[in-house]
Order: sequence, then C-alpha cells, then structure tokens
Amino acid sequence: MGRLLLEAFNWFDESLLASLKEQGWPELSHSQSMVMAHLGKGGIRISELARRLGVSRQAAQKSVKELERLKLLKTEVDPTNSSAKTVVLTTQGKANVAAALNAFSEIEIQLSRRIGDSDLTSMRMTLEKDWGAPITVKKDA
Repeated sequence: MGRLLLEAFNWFDESLLASLKEQGWPELSHSQSMVMAHLGKGGIRISELARRLGVSRQAAQKSVKELERLKLLKTEVDPTNSSAKTVVLTTQGKANVAAALNAFSEIEIQLSRRIGDSDLTSMRMTLEKDWGAPITVKKDA
C-alpha cells in the first residue's frame, strides 16, 4: 500500500508540475515543488523547512536558492530572531501558488472523470481520517 500511495502522490505532483509548465510557469523539480508546498503565508525558517522535508539544511537551502533565482521566493531576516532567515513567497510566488491551487481543482475534476465520483470521494474521506501517531513495528512482528 505504501508504494501505491507514493505512486499516487507522484502522479499528482507530476500532473501539477506539467500543468504549471503548460501555463507558462517555470519548470520546477519535485524537490522545488515540495519546498513550495511547505511554505505558509508567514514564511518559514530554513531549519524548519528542512525538518518538514526530511532533508539536510544544506539541501533545503539549495532548493530555496534555486527558487529565489526563479523569483518565486525570497529570504528575509526573521522578525523574531535577527540571526535567523525566513523564507517567504514573492508576489510572483503567491501567484504561482494560486495557479497551483486552481490546477489542483482541475486535476481532481479530471481524476473524478477517470475513476468515478464515488471512488474519489471515498479516497478523500480515507485520507482525511485521523490515522493516529505513526506506527512502529518491532523486529519480532
């Protein structure tokens, strides 16, 4: 099941990235897409971004720098800690996120046509359930 969930996620991300490219947005890598997905309205520190992505601080910084070159992100001094940097969306980055949200809606509509409304609704309901804390399986299980 884990492989199926991962394949479904990758299908969705590939659909999104292809849709954004088709609309004239810069071509993003999967890593860059994940950075964009983890940005909040108020921004995020590089260290927190790295933690959420499950990558090193250096890897997160590399993706941020690439997105800065595309003018989708910028770094600012963190207002709560002048020694830290916060990553925030630029105006263009906010427009990119809005385009992504619109693409998500259309992708879901088209997916519903492919697999059926009831299956899509069931999938959404299952994913929205509280699955509880992550499960740790012991060696002897």
